[in-house]
This record gives sequence, structure tokens and C-alpha cells, in this order.
Amino acid sequence: MDSKKKNRFLKILKVTGAVLVIILIILLIVRFIGKLYYNRTPDGGINETLYIDVNGQQQWLNIYSEDKNNPILLYLHGGPGNATSFADWKVLRKLAEDYTVVNWDQRNSGLTLIHDPQDTEITPELMRQDIDRVVDYILDYSGKNKLTLMGMSWGSMYAIDYASRRPENVECLICLSLALEQDYIDEHINNAVRDYVSGKIDFRTAVDKYGYDLFLLNSPFSAVEDISLQKKFYEGSRLAYLELSEGDEKYHALAEKFDPSVYVDSYHDQSNKKLMKKANAEEATEIKLMKKYGYYPFIGLLDDTDISPVAAIFFNPYYSLGDWVHFKYEGYDDETIERIFADFKPSEIKELEMPFYVLQGSLDCHSGADRKYFDQVKAPYKEFHIIKGGHVSTMTQSEKLASFIHMIAENQQNYKSVPMK
Repeated sequence: MDSKKKNRFLKILKVTGAVLVIILIILLIVRFIGKLYYNRTPDGGINETLYIDVNGQQQWLNIYSEDKNNPILLYLHGGPGNATSFADWKVLRKLAEDYTVVNWDQRNSGLTLIHDPQDTEITPELMRQDIDRVVDYILDYSGKNKLTLMGMSWGSMYAIDYASRRPENVECLICLSLALEQDYIDEHINNAVRDYVSGKIDFRTAVDKYGYDLFLLNSPFSAVEDISLQKKFYEGSRLAYLELSEGDEKYHALAEKFDPSVYVDSYHDQSNKKLMKKANAEEATEIKLMKKYGYYPFIGLLDDTDISPVAAIFFNPYYSLGDWVHFKYEGYDDETIERIFADFKPSEIKELEMPFYVLQGSLDCHSGADRKYFDQVKAPYKEFHIIKGGHVSTMTQSEKLASFIHMIAENQQNYKSVPMK
């Protein structure tokens, strides 16, 4: 490279670097101003962030409300171990008109993990001790006798468990994307598969009772061993796509060509490369159909969201730049998760002493297993609501969540004055 080209390159490099530095400075200023704005305390309300000792670990809490006299709502995030405080503040603030919302990053997650990482073995007993301590602290802090628990996914299991153990502290139980132990869900789905392939119910009855997701999100292999019955189930998958694609020439043609019976042949002869190739081709066709009709695995992750996750993260008033440097979103290791899930069994809790509400995504009902459990629970009052979407839609569709919570707040006022039946 001659000297002229070299000088020109260095000049471009310097200008580019200067521009990038200016952009970075502007972004930092914008973030600083935004963080100050969103960290304000509402008139007559509360916005307090603190760390409290929870069985030997300093755990993060944020308490936010537009009216400090509001009833208390403790939000339990999912996982276990997957705090969402990096973005969920934007959603939870929409509930602050009706409740004083307490956001808690559970043991070794979110800001708790960032500020006080520990290698303590996480057991079901320790998790229960943690929530006992946090609820006691919140009630003492607020001067209230009871609070509302709102759990998301794993948090719903955590909430149900606490409400059954300490009902005297819980005035209302809210489950978003209700989670149940896998054995309960598998048993429900396997029974549905057996009912269909044995002829106990026909295709129409199966769809009406369990939804299309029975055929589109499940396999028959753990339910039945007979190959012909397994193929009958997959013929149901083809019928489901044919019905869903009715009136759409392009996708109906795909559904007509779709032959999922090859899944059975390849399952029983996995060393047969020709069969595996055919199965992969059919799977590619099914993915196209799934994406079109809303059953693709990632549908519901960010679809229909009414908040900007990027803006929520960028303007987060509770995370410093140092926090972002040390940020981790790992969840617990498999052994810890298995240990916790083996002990938390909400399906065994069939009676609650407080009103019980569930908000579920339409693609997150496990072929009706969640509704089946809900129907089995005895409670003074209960409601089950469905919104269009997947597992996280109950949080990302924040306006629908806020309306749901507002309805509950009004119901609770009526419940206190005139007990509901």
C-alpha cells in the first residue's frame, strides 16, 4: 500500500472512529435521560429498589405503584432461574394503577445473581424458604395482612405451592401460562391419543375436545406401540392440516402431499438412510404448514407484542452499565431444575382457599391439560381466560394482561364486600 492510500485509509478510519464515538456518547446520554425519567416515583406512589437478606443471599426487589395504598401483588418470574427484570418492568408498570407491584429476582437469577452470586445447592426446601421469607418481608414492609401472587410459567407452580401452604397470606392467586408437571401433561395427552387411535372418539370429537394441537404438537410413540395405530394418529395430523388450509390453494396442496406416516417407518428403522431422508423431507413440508398455521415452536415468543423489548432493555431504570456487563440469562442447570420439578407438583393441589385466575395462550394449553387441571380445582371463585398466542404472550401482550389484572382487581373489591359463589 503506497503512502497516499495508507494516509487516506487512516483518515477514513479516524473519521469512522470519531463518528462511532459520537454515536456512543449520544446513546449514553439518551439512556441516562431515559433512565432518570423512568426511575421517577409517581405522585402518591412508590418506586423503591432494595436488596434484602433471603436465607443468606442478598436478593433484589423492586416495589412500584401509582398509589402506595393499593393492594400488594408479588410477581414470580419463570424458569426456574430465568428472571426477566431486564425487560419486564415495562409490562409490570401497566399493573401499577391497580396494585403495588413487587418484582423479585429469585435465587441466583437476574440482579440477584449479578450482585450476590452463590454456589449454594438450590433445593425445593430452600426455594420454599426463600418465598416464605420474601412474602413475610413484603407484608411487614407494607403493613398488609395478605397479598396477591401472580406467577408466570414456573412462577405459577411456585405460586400454587405457596398458596396451598400459606393460604392465610394470599388473598388472590393469578397464574399466567400455567405450568404443570410433565408427567401430568403426558398422561393427559397419551390418553387423548389412545382414545383417538382406538376409535373411542373420531377426528371431529378429538379436535373439539383437545384442539388441533393434539395432532400438530405431539407424537403417538409413548402412547401406543402398534405401528398401524401410530400411523392412524399421523393420518389425523394430515387431516388437521387439510382442515386448517381449507380455502388456501397453495397450503392445501402442501397438506395433500404431506405424508407423515413416514415418521413411523423412520422411527422404527432409524438406520435406514432412505427412510430418514424421506422423513426429513416431510418434516420440511410440515414446518412450512406449522409456520402458516401458528404451531411452529417459536410462535408466541414475540408475536403480537405491544411493547418494544429493545426499548425496555435500553431504558431499564434498574440496570446499571455494570449490571449489563455482568448480565447472564442462563437459568439453573439441568440437575437443579430436575430436582425442583420433582418436588413441585401443582396437579396434586386440588383445593385453594382464595380466588384463582388463569390467563393462557391459545397455543399453550397442552391439548387442554391446563384447563383440565383448572376444572378440577376447588376455589371460592375462579376464572380461566384464553388469549391468542404462545407461552410468553401472557406477558408480551401487556395491554391484555393489564385489562385482565384490572378485571381481577375489581372482582376482588366485590369479593371482599360480597363473597362470590
